[in-house]
Amino acid sequence: MAQAPTVALPKRLPLVLEPENRAESTDKDAKLVNGYVEKDPDSEDYWIYKRPGLGGPVASVTAAAGLGVYNWNGDIYAIFGATLYKNAVSIGTVGTTGGVYTFSSSLGATPRLQLMNAVTAYNWDNTTLAPISGANFPGNTYATPAVKGIVYLDGSTFVLDAKSYIHGCDTPPGLNAPNLWTDVLNLLGAQIEPDRGIFLAKQLVYVLAVKEWSTEVFYNAQNPVGSLVLGPVQGAKLNYGCASADSVQEVDGSLIWLSTNRSSAVQVILVTALKPTVISSKSIDRLLGQATFNTVYSFIIKYEGHIFYGVTLKDNNLTLVYDLVDKKWAQWTDASGNYFPIVSATFAGDHTRILQHETNGKLYDFDQSHTTDDGAVITVDMYTPNFDGGTRRRKQLTMMEFVADQTVGSSLEVRVNDSDYDPSKWTNFRYVDLSVKRPLLTNCGSFTRRAFHMRHAASTPLRIQAVELQLDIGTL
Repeated sequence: MAQAPTVALPKRLPLVLEPENRAESTDKDAKLVNGYVEKDPDSEDYWIYKRPGLGGPVASVTAAAGLGVYNWNGDIYAIFGATLYKNAVSIGTVGTTGGVYTFSSSLGATPRLQLMNAVTAYNWDNTTLAPISGANFPGNTYATPAVKGIVYLDGSTFVLDAKSYIHGCDTPPGLNAPNLWTDVLNLLGAQIEPDRGIFLAKQLVYVLAVKEWSTEVFYNAQNPVGSLVLGPVQGAKLNYGCASADSVQEVDGSLIWLSTNRSSAVQVILVTALKPTVISSKSIDRLLGQATFNTVYSFIIKYEGHIFYGVTLKDNNLTLVYDLVDKKWAQWTDASGNYFPIVSATFAGDHTRILQHETNGKLYDFDQSHTTDDGAVITVDMYTPNFDGGTRRRKQLTMMEFVADQTVGSSLEVRVNDSDYDPSKWTNFRYVDLSVKRPLLTNCGSFTRRAFHMRHAASTPLRIQAVELQLDIGTL
């Protein structure tokens, strides 16, 4: 073979990886598993980092279904099974049907924490846990149940029912009465479109009735007693509804959720200042297009300059994570390669990120210093797109050099596929020691087009930028 100029300057294969599946599964094409991408502030280059691990646990109670975690006034409230815990101490019993709870709080002479799912709702006043009831609370006098999401605005607390009516708590002098729901006139329909209510949210000074295929916006219109204080914001309707209430998350004033509309296509949208932006790529949309949404979990994690939105589609054994800062998608898993078993997240006063496990009764600290998930190895998988070096000529790959941090005990396993990701055509893994100054592989065969799979399965950090390929390019 005639040698190409790349012998003098090797071809650099960047590792800016995210899902690029051509079909409705992740079996083919590029993807990044258990990592995230970060742009180098001093260049246009990107690095892949191994995701932080689950350490601690910071709290452990009797194993049961995780149903929500929340920081209120510096204390950590967590629901596992039928028990509400405050700082890992049981303080009351709650309902177990209706899925993961949402939380809110109120001010006033008696500040209260509200917790609510699609079946039951409670007030906690630092002494007593009491079910929320009253003639104006959905599911009581009204047979229509409330949906998830409970909103506090200007001293009033609001909920939404499945028929798209917003209900407000009573408004006695001084407001802040989320324990009183007697005024049956204190409601208003979100009825620009005849779709059912899914979730109630807040953005800026607005209340958002997120429905099946649309979203309506309300503000404090200061209406008199005898009607709901809220009024509709004219012209502020969003033509996006919600595919799952459990996908809705708020961060820094923005809302993010799995959206749908009359076209039935499911996408991920980010709503900021009442303006929606689709943030799912075409590849993510393809995955969502074949998904079912019977059991969905979601979480927000702010970590070292990143904001991760994670959404788990349990029926599809898939957790997708979007970085709102670097605008890249990845897939996260547990140690067995299944979905990432986290149902909710919050923070502690020392800025610790606290993640709630789905089943084992544990709250974990999420941090880069934890190189395992509670002792289980985190496997990072990096699948590249098919690479042909800009030509379909035959290429001899004499050497691969890995541009990565030098870390004692860290290694990569590398294999290749020259047959468009055919699962039976992957080569055996070869070992690369990342503790040496120049980690490399030699005598890597010839190919026309090739996909690379790099796996990091060590209890060490990982940061990798690229692979330099020493290629000899043939004439045919």
